[in-house]
Parts: sequence; structure tokens; C-alpha cells
Amino acid sequence: MEPRTGTASRTEPLYVISGGWHTELGLPARALSGPLAALKSEFPSARYLVFGWGARDYYMARNPGMTDILRALAPGPAVMLIIPLKIPLETSFGPSNTLIVHVSRDGIERLSELLWSFLTADDEAVPRRIGTGPYPESAFYASAGTYNLSHTCNTWTAEALRVAGVPVSTAGVVFANQVLDQVQPLLEPVRNRPAEH
Repeated sequence: MEPRTGTASRTEPLYVISGGWHTELGLPARALSGPLAALKSEFPSARYLVFGWGARDYYMARNPGMTDILRALAPGPAVMLIIPLKIPLETSFGPSNTLIVHVSRDGIERLSELLWSFLTADDEAVPRRIGTGPYPESAFYASAGTYNLSHTCNTWTAEALRVAGVPVSTAGVVFANQVLDQVQPLLEPVRNRPAEH
């Protein structure tokens, strides 16, 4: 079943990616609006962009160890990972890990504003790239905000969903299941859906 997230006739897909303890969000690249649309020129061949937010030291560590884990438990700087994809998200992450909700264009515009607010840009409004990501062509970007136990990657996902118009709460959200337990009744797994154009 699809959630009722707006009355606008035109909707856009918003993907929720589950990665065990971590959640991310995916959008068709064409749907980006406002300043965030600058990412289209950063990733000109991408059909989709996946956004993940987390503790900078832990997220950027190639092989995170106990020291990185402990450091992530304390308040610290955050980072945004952006993954460009040319193939459907369910192919990349698996159908069981890919959930979709359709939200209004207004919701996508609000989400684009929120995502942009978490990026640190230079004087020319270009997001500041600070490292190569773990996936092909992916990259880490400097992010505003602080990662801490009361505002984790999953709190961030819940906040973004709520801003887009999905009826979820950020209260008490720390772990991935606390997001997924709220959205599961509203979302359906992506299985054999036609590719977005």
C-alpha cells in the first residue's frame, strides 16, 4: 500500500535504503531542485543519487575499528556520502533493502532544501568534496551539523522523510529499525517495478 503524502497530482519516488544499522535516501537525479540541482553537473551520468549522512571519522574510515566506533559515540563532525547510480536502486542494493514511497513535488522541493542545508558549499555554491567514497564514482562531502547519539544517521533519515511529507517521527530515533518500523506500514518493497525515466 502507498502512503497518502500529498494531494499534488504529480509525485516523485523517494527511496529508503536499509543497510543493517544504517539507512540512506535515494532520489532520481532529475528530481533535484533548488541549489541541490548543482549535483547534476557533479554526476552528469547518474540516473539516481543516494544520500547518506554520518559521523565523519567512522564513515570515511576504510576499515573502521574499535577506536573509530568509540569516537563515533561522542559528538563530532559529520559528512555526507553521495552515491551516483546508473541502474535502479533495487538492483544495486537488493529488493529487500530498497523501499519506495511517492511524495509530492512540494515534498521533493522541501527535501532538496533540507539536503542542501546539510552540505557545506564554497563561495560559488558548489558542495565541498573532501574524499573519495567507497563505491564507484561516489564521494564524501563536508557537512554542516554534528553527529551524536541524539542525532544519528537514522535520526537524519527520519527527519528527511518527515520533511518530504512522510508521516514519521524523529523522537527517540537512534537505530535503523526505529525508522523502518515506522515506515514499513507505509512503504512497499520494490519488486519488478519499471525503471524510472
